[in-house]
Amino acid sequence: MHDIKLKFRSVEQMVNNHSIGLIVLTDELETRQLNIVCDEISLFMIGLRTRANDGKPDDAANNGASSYDNRFSTRYLLPEVLCSIIGYMTDIRLRVIIKNVVNGHYQAVVEDVITGTTFPIRATDGILLTLANNFIPLYADESLWRYQSVPFSKSSNGIPIPVNALTSTLLEEALQNAIDKEEYEVAQKLKEELERRKGK
Repeated sequence: MHDIKLKFRSVEQMVNNHSIGLIVLTDELETRQLNIVCDEISLFMIGLRTRANDGKPDDAANNGASSYDNRFSTRYLLPEVLCSIIGYMTDIRLRVIIKNVVNGHYQAVVEDVITGTTFPIRATDGILLTLANNFIPLYADESLWRYQSVPFSKSSNGIPIPVNALTSTLLEEALQNAIDKEEYEVAQKLKEELERRKGK
């Protein structure tokens, strides 16, 4: 088995809950996608790094302002600074690998490519690290990719998320929503996943 190299595609706010985001990752050929739920802080931090710069001077660099608009530069934030220090002081080559999903939380590692040494990290923070430094590639474990990814379509109207990739809180909200809409087959699947997590 080998790992699948990923591309960051987008980060989107959930329509019915703006404090939750979805990170969309694709394989290099954009045939399949992996959708990862993220919290409000990750949504904000990733959004800072993916917004288009409007070409105006960086307020934070020019006059000490702490503006968080489109002109805000991330080059002075901790992930970028640490990546610069590591690159300057060492020959370490890193990569991030999304390895697993447990109870709605994707798990990842930062790997030293030369030694194979790994360090656990939240998948959303691993993705943030790859956005902070273009020289740190992002991968998914092949078995995870086969099980969790879905076909990619640029024109799709929704973003499918496997049930096991939802947090328990989101599952409970989705269950109540399915019951309210009388979608009983969907409700049954959601209930089964919640019971599996509780060990019933």
